[in-house]
Amino acid sequence: MSLRHSQRKRVLAAVAICAWAALVLPGCGERERRAAADGERLAAPAPPSLVALRAGGAAAGVVVGAARSGGNAPVLRAAIHIPRARIVAVSFFTGSRPLGTDTTAPYRLDLLPGALPRGAHAVRAVAVDRLGRRTTSRPATITTGPAAHQQATRPGPGLTAALARLRAGHTTVRLAPGRYALNALELGPGARLVGSGPSTILTPAPNTTPWALLEARGRTIRIADLTIDGDRRAHRAISIANGSADVRLQRLTVRRVLTNAIEAWGAHRDISVQDSTLDGRGASNAGVFDLGSDHSRDVSTIRTRISGFRGYGVAFAQRFYGRPAAALHNLALDNHINNIVDPTRADGRSESGIWSGGVAAAIVGNRVHNTGTDAIQTVGSSTRSTIVGNTVGRTPVGIYLEHSTDATLIARNRIADVGTGINVEWRHAGGGSSANTFATNTIAQASQAGVFLDVGSDANRVQANRFVGGARPAIVLQGSSRNLVRANRGCGTAGPMVAQQAGRRETGTLAAARDNRLAANVATPSCAG
Repeated sequence: MSLRHSQRKRVLAAVAICAWAALVLPGCGERERRAAADGERLAAPAPPSLVALRAGGAAAGVVVGAARSGGNAPVLRAAIHIPRARIVAVSFFTGSRPLGTDTTAPYRLDLLPGALPRGAHAVRAVAVDRLGRRTTSRPATITTGPAAHQQATRPGPGLTAALARLRAGHTTVRLAPGRYALNALELGPGARLVGSGPSTILTPAPNTTPWALLEARGRTIRIADLTIDGDRRAHRAISIANGSADVRLQRLTVRRVLTNAIEAWGAHRDISVQDSTLDGRGASNAGVFDLGSDHSRDVSTIRTRISGFRGYGVAFAQRFYGRPAAALHNLALDNHINNIVDPTRADGRSESGIWSGGVAAAIVGNRVHNTGTDAIQTVGSSTRSTIVGNTVGRTPVGIYLEHSTDATLIARNRIADVGTGINVEWRHAGGGSSANTFATNTIAQASQAGVFLDVGSDANRVQANRFVGGARPAIVLQGSSRNLVRANRGCGTAGPMVAQQAGRRETGTLAAARDNRLAANVATPSCAG
């Protein structure tokens, strides 16, 4: 976590202070080879192969069946044929409407009551791999039968018994439209709480200030199709407790909480927030806050709109360095995040659209704008991650790599209206970043630098990026060595494409930029074409 008081200090003077101890990771040569392999894959972006979607059967490819869960709802299944990179998500759609997403094999989705009316439906699957490549299957027709009869619970005497069943678990409770004033409610294993859409509103009971209005505790928990209004009294809308797994939160609206909309902590896995709206309205911390560790993995935020939080849009806040598998495979996919600003502070420790601190994370296809510090930032043990296909702007730094970010791919991002497009933090507190690949990004109108590699950020590839207008030199190697800088293009601004200069180490001694390979980096006056 970096303490950065201003853009000028951050980029030109490389002033940064870290609050956590860092560990030096071994095996840089191997990480460099892996990062280079990822860069080469971008030159031939063949998507994962999906065989025709069809109902039933067990052929390779994508298969959607009509198997039934205990609640008589269909279970959709997909299989991937010859993936060329790790699949990070498979989403199921009917028309343009997402039914839901699974991020782990065997890629199955149990539909909640009311998700599909009785009858025939064309369903397609969309697979996304870690490089941001997408493949859509041909549609298959599935037929749903009548849903199991279930009376919708309404505010009144029957609500107490329904909430007691949720605490015990292994039940489904459907809430009719209305406003429900609740004490803090725990959902046990197998509990499914389903509203009737935004007009089903949960709010804290009078004279209460709950730590979290809902707490999911256990496995296979579902919360969907409702609004949680914290009334500026609930600190969190939903908490995912220690020991939980396979928790899916869908089509929620959260507003007026004090701290976090959704928070996960302790040992947990397969937690997913999907197709929701999280409206901070000045809440102090984050839309999604995941306290990751060696005991968590596969946490995702997908197709969710997040705005108005002072700390973060999504914080995968695994903060420790040198962990080989901490917070493994976290995913932020296709989210819209904006207005993450705290007017009371400007220290670089928050005000970020997405924080990612785990191993092999994928930050893909997000739109992040108007943040006080940066749009996307790596922290902790960000090793073998991918930051691909994001659109960011109106922020001091587009993408910031904290020290100890290694073998990570930053590619095909569109960055505009920033101070610095991509900034890699200097080596300090025993740790630095290396063997990262920056490829095919477009950076427009970066007022201070397009790509800035600071002291000790070594053995990287900066290749085939495009710089439209903005400051020159577009690429600055400040005490950064053994990099390959090749085939980058600039237009619209006069001046050199690449600068190599010395910087200060943590000890105060000078670090020269050595042994960098520069080739075919070209600037042109006009950006036409």
